Amino acid sequence: MSAVYTLEQILNRLDALSLDGQAFCRSLLKHGEVLAVHLSYLPEALLWLVASPTQSRIMRAEQPECVVMTLAEARELFTAVGDPCPGTLMEAAGRFAIASPGTPEWSDEDDMWPPDGPDGEDGHYV
Repeated sequence: MSAVYTLEQILNRLDALSLDGQAFCRSLLKHGEVLAVHLSYLPEALLWLVASPTQSRIMRAEQPECVVMTLAEARELFTAVGDPCPGTLMEAAGRFAIASPGTPEWSDEDDMWPPDGPDGEDGHYV
C-alpha cells in the first residue's frame, strides 16, 4: 500500500536519527515542505518530493541514490503523460501514491480486445 509522510512526521518518529541527520532534515525544511512517498507499485521505492530546487540539489548531493523530484518536475511529468497538473506538493504526492503517472483508468468497455477493425469486424492481429 502506498503512503505519504511529511519530513516532520519522519523526524518525530525516528528517535535514533543522529544529530547530523536531524540537522540535515531541519536544513531541508528551512527551504520548504518535504514529502516521502512510498510507492506500492514499485517495491522498495521511495520518492522524495520537495518544494524547491535548492532542496533537490542538497538531497541529491548528500544522497545520490535517492529519487528526488521538485513540484515543478512533478508537474512536468504529469503534463507530459497527459495527466492533470497537480497544484500542490501534497496533491502530487497523492497522485503518485495512487498510481504511476500516465496509468490509464480502465472501464469495462476498454477491456474489449482486440478492438474492431476498420470495417467493424473483429480485428485479428498477429
